[in-house]
Amino acid sequence: MPENAVPAPAIAPDALQPALDLQRTLLRRGALLVALLLLGLGLWSGQALGRAERVALPATARLVAQLLHQDLARQLSAFERDLEQVPVRLEVLADLERRLPLCVRLRAIDEREIGAHCGPDTPVAAPARWLGRQLAALASADRPDRVRLPLLLPAGIKAGTIEVGVHWDQVGLAWAERLLLLLGLGLLLGAAGLALSWPVGRALRPTRQILAALARLEAGEREVRLPVPPLRELRELTLCFNRLAQRWTELLARQQQLAGRLLHTREEERRHLARELHDEMAQSLSALRAETAVIGALAARTGTPALQQAAGRIALLCAQLQEALQGVLQALRPTMLDRFGLGAALEALVAQPRRREVDGALPACTLQLPPGGLEAVPADMAVHVYRIVQEGLTNAVRHGEARAVQVQMRLDRDIDPQATLLIDIADDGRGPGPDGPVPGHGLLGLHERVQALGGTLALDRPEAGGMRLRVRLPIRPPAPMEDRT
Repeated sequence: MPENAVPAPAIAPDALQPALDLQRTLLRRGALLVALLLLGLGLWSGQALGRAERVALPATARLVAQLLHQDLARQLSAFERDLEQVPVRLEVLADLERRLPLCVRLRAIDEREIGAHCGPDTPVAAPARWLGRQLAALASADRPDRVRLPLLLPAGIKAGTIEVGVHWDQVGLAWAERLLLLLGLGLLLGAAGLALSWPVGRALRPTRQILAALARLEAGEREVRLPVPPLRELRELTLCFNRLAQRWTELLARQQQLAGRLLHTREEERRHLARELHDEMAQSLSALRAETAVIGALAARTGTPALQQAAGRIALLCAQLQEALQGVLQALRPTMLDRFGLGAALEALVAQPRRREVDGALPACTLQLPPGGLEAVPADMAVHVYRIVQEGLTNAVRHGEARAVQVQMRLDRDIDPQATLLIDIADDGRGPGPDGPVPGHGLLGLHERVQALGGTLALDRPEAGGMRLRVRLPIRPPAPMEDRT
């Protein structure tokens, strides 16, 4: 059975890309932005710490030298020159070292170390020491991390050298504390982002409703409408969707009404042509056959065999014309439909393919009617149901070369207060494909007929093979006569 020949709409290349979830995308990008911001702040704060210590180092070194010289002046007289008799006390720098990360080393004239101390004495873990080394490497190279000043006795004689440097372990510890603070800030921002995800998701909930409504609208639901959300942007979008859906519903109703009128007009024209052909041509052919029989009898009585043979050929030709005319009349308007009703007409229609051989075998066609028959189907709709089943059988037997066709019809009253007629035509034919028939205009016309009746058509291929045509038609009361004109 060939597939529906209605072409599918072209898909834009961008539509093939995976869709993004707006809420998750906002959370991911927000988390990435916060992480990059905190990382930048952390690097900047570390570099700022190192640069600040290097910039302040000369002034700090002068302050250290001043404190040490004042302490030496209190311990030594102006005439003492032996520095080893009165050792330099680095304890005087304790208050300063508690505030500044310093390493102070004292060297004698011969570069011998006579004292050293680094402060503060706070224990520094290995990660902080590693951070300190990184800061020492990141600091500006144009500023030294050590300053050397002369160590002078009260008499003004140089007794050694004061070497003041940055205690990078303590700077690394300070940087680690700032990084922990930034990490805590990041966790707070993450918690705030997660907390904001709920109102954001709630604010974006109408977008999911819009998508669901669009899917329902695409599926053919005409009455789908959206509630107006409080968010201004989404309110405008929702109102626009509702107006679009209303406009689409009105246009579809007009289109369906016009298509229904065209179908009704076409069937009326077929009925009229069938009646005219039956009344005029059929009667003329019957009269012609009668006249031919008279001519044949006279020819036999007068002994003219040539005339008798010609009369016989004319009679045979008239019989063939009458048979062809009956086929045309049946195609224009099924006589059994008007005489015996839809059920009997379908029984006769299903019996017709049994007389057509497919690869030397007769196809088996069965019909299952709903309990109580098809009395609920209006008379103006019966001919369309007949045409739908007729086209389905034609596609299955003639085009799909099916050996078995099953036609099942039932009435469904569960979804709509009005009944819905379900037509299911399944076959074991080839169906469309590399070896199957090419879809033609038959199913296109069938699709248009079903749409004009307000129904739906589905065509699929079962796993067991063959094709399956499913049609769903709402049964409506007959339209008033003025609506049909």
